[in-house]
Amino acid sequence: MDQFVNRIDELDRLETLYDSGAAELAIIYGRRQIGKSELVRQSIADRDDAVYYQAVQGTATTQLRRFVEAAATTYPDITAVKEEWEPLLTYLTDRDSIIVIDEFPYLIESNEGLPSVIQHLWDTAVDESQATLVLTGSAIGMIHTHVLDGGAPLYGRVSQTPNGRLELTQLPFRTIREFVPTYDPEERVFVYGVFGGTPRYLAPIDSSRSLGENVTRLLCDPNGPLHDEPETVLQMELNEVNTYFSVLESMASGNRSRNEIAQGAGIESTNTSYYFDRLETLQIIEKHHPALADPARSKRTRYQIRDPVFRFYFRYLYGREGQYELYGENAYADLIEPELPDFVSETFETLCHQAVPSLYADYQPTQVPTQWWYKGREVDVVVPTDESTLIAGEAKFTNTPLGYDVLADLEDDVDHIDWTPTGGGEPAYEFALFSRSGFKHSVEEAADERDDLRLFDLSDIVAVLESGTTHRH
Repeated sequence: MDQFVNRIDELDRLETLYDSGAAELAIIYGRRQIGKSELVRQSIADRDDAVYYQAVQGTATTQLRRFVEAAATTYPDITAVKEEWEPLLTYLTDRDSIIVIDEFPYLIESNEGLPSVIQHLWDTAVDESQATLVLTGSAIGMIHTHVLDGGAPLYGRVSQTPNGRLELTQLPFRTIREFVPTYDPEERVFVYGVFGGTPRYLAPIDSSRSLGENVTRLLCDPNGPLHDEPETVLQMELNEVNTYFSVLESMASGNRSRNEIAQGAGIESTNTSYYFDRLETLQIIEKHHPALADPARSKRTRYQIRDPVFRFYFRYLYGREGQYELYGENAYADLIEPELPDFVSETFETLCHQAVPSLYADYQPTQVPTQWWYKGREVDVVVPTDESTLIAGEAKFTNTPLGYDVLADLEDDVDHIDWTPTGGGEPAYEFALFSRSGFKHSVEEAADERDDLRLFDLSDIVAVLESGTTHRH
């Protein structure tokens, strides 16, 4: 698939910066393969005043020479300028150019003083310029150190209106059907649950092949294009990778609290802060707090791997090469396929969270829908509203219809949720059940007889996320 998917808001922001009539500085950052290069190339595709330079690792001299060669395709006279960053950038800003430096951290590796050069230029020489400088980077830690964090040379220089700080994250679920147009709704959920929303992970999927065939050739095959991707990304960003690998393998196996993860990784829980903080900064993992809890005070924090491809790698592939060789062509069918619904259930639950505000459009949520847990009790979907109503639900991505026992457990667990409506008094409850495989007759009967219970199947969730429509059972 070659077409450019989504990123319309980001394109609009860049084009506004380009046409603002003042000097602008933008920083685009995000994980490797998230679509930064394609975004900036699309943004300047029809411009005749743009310089695009794709930085690579190399010496400072080589970097300068390659930059001049790239700039000369638009501004031939730049070859007469002294090959130093300040005069070269001054030449271009004096001509109101759009200057894109893709993978800026590679330049910093060979010239740590470059951010300070740009800082000096921006502070002293661009008052009359209408140029735009766009810097991109996959080395998120370096971007924070040199651009975003307080004390960084370029801190405070990034444009504010519109915001020139663009953090690219995974594409939303609604874009998946553009990558796999022949897949049905359930297959699209499986694709999102395994490959996530990273464009470069989705692009190689062949929708004329089954999900299993795509997973096998892209992920499981040692020569597949995504097989070593998580390991490659981590080795680019981190030292002591073995410890990080152990932490991520522990998380992928199902451990969620810091102590559980540390124990599974074989490290002391008192030594985990450094590793967890680094992985969070790099957007590899994320922390969650239970619904209704104060994040600043809650001690019930859970962690999970953000990217499904990383979760898949550390759950099924890392350190298991010999096992896959033993199973051969049956590896997917025997080792992965039976567990895949459980693996994808986490993504399905997240999609249910995203769909709730549209499914319950008559209510105004006061918090983002999320999980609740306390002392062994869990509720998959909890949403407080500005009325006196708490929406509570369970999401099941199993092969069998959802039974009445799930509803009974939900009603029991909800009694233990400590929530007082904004206006005081006792809360009312709206119960929601989400199921991949439909509902048993007893549950459907209960929904017909009650006004506080609604049932949503997988097609309802997909419909509301892809087109904003749904129907009520």
